[in-house]
Amino acid sequence: MLLLSRISPIIGNPGVLLGICLLLTACIIPVSSSPADLPPAETNSDLQKIIESGIKTADIPGVQIEVATPDWTWNAAAGDASALNKTPAVPGMYFLIASITKMFTSIAIQELAEEGKLSLNDTIDQWLPEDLVSRIPDGDRITIRELLYHTSGIADYDEEAIIMQELQDPDTPVSYDAAIEQGINASPLFPVGTNYSYSNVNYLLLTKIIDKAAGIPFEEYINQTIFQSAGLNQTSFHRRNLLPGSSMDPSEQEADGTVQRYGDVYVEFDRGAGDIISTTSDLNRFHRALREGRLISLTSLSDMENMTPQSMKTENNATSGYGLGYSVNHNADQNITVKGHSGGYPGSFSYLYYLPELDTYISMNLNTNRNYSEAFQDIFHRILDYLSEEYRR
Repeated sequence: MLLLSRISPIIGNPGVLLGICLLLTACIIPVSSSPADLPPAETNSDLQKIIESGIKTADIPGVQIEVATPDWTWNAAAGDASALNKTPAVPGMYFLIASITKMFTSIAIQELAEEGKLSLNDTIDQWLPEDLVSRIPDGDRITIRELLYHTSGIADYDEEAIIMQELQDPDTPVSYDAAIEQGINASPLFPVGTNYSYSNVNYLLLTKIIDKAAGIPFEEYINQTIFQSAGLNQTSFHRRNLLPGSSMDPSEQEADGTVQRYGDVYVEFDRGAGDIISTTSDLNRFHRALREGRLISLTSLSDMENMTPQSMKTENNATSGYGLGYSVNHNADQNITVKGHSGGYPGSFSYLYYLPELDTYISMNLNTNRNYSEAFQDIFHRILDYLSEEYRR
């Protein structure tokens, strides 16, 4: 077995925006693999057994996953789509990708840099309103790059308080401006550039910069330069307090046995940090487009992968860290690298990773946020073991 206990997701919270009614929800257009793209029958059976036993061991309702290797693509699901009923989870269901959204926002910033419309070394006072910057500690010294790296010292918002507020008043979304104010009021966490602290507010501010530099709303720019360019027909911004009909239901069983649905909350407070809905197939399609240089240059991708010293950790010969909206974890003993992002909201947790040694893309969604670490071990690691064994044969 591969010892990958140190390959763990760099987790963030969600991310959302204010009210631009564009790309509310796309229709699901299932993308089926042709027979030539399917794994061998034995491989299909083995992988299905892994996810079916994994959700039982980790005690989670259901999972969706797509594994795309150079030879085949396996798109599957197991368990229930909801903790409330026994509707089966099936491939192609929508889910909130949460903090994986940060990859999209980071790419948009780098696209604008490649267009010569901004520089990652610009200070944020060049792009944000003066009255906003004046309230951010050291706002005249923080750079765009430091927002992307989470080294700005700006604190995060109170996600639990925001979600509780929306559950109590389901018809009134909390604005991302309100979430920004929460972060500012709790700042600074440290002097600019001296440390690392994951904060969604960094990415909320980046969307305002994109608005101005692109000359069009953040959502429209992402739609044109990423959704359309990569052919993401199942990906959209979430602007309602209702998920599409065919979706993984984000819900959690509480201590008293009741089940709380979280698909009814707005995520406008998380603009650019966690407000996108997608599917496993579309996420892998997006990740492949990124890594093949079809969204940003390979030079920019290399910059994206460059882990900051402030975020890097080394333990048991495994090194992990955070770059420009992108995490990298390398286990030297096993020569296995995992690149990508993860993200969770109450009732949902997702992973999007590329494995360079195997040239393989994996996207996975769990409809719980409670036992995601167990599921990461019992499903992701076991699949990684299996793929590695197959590769060595």
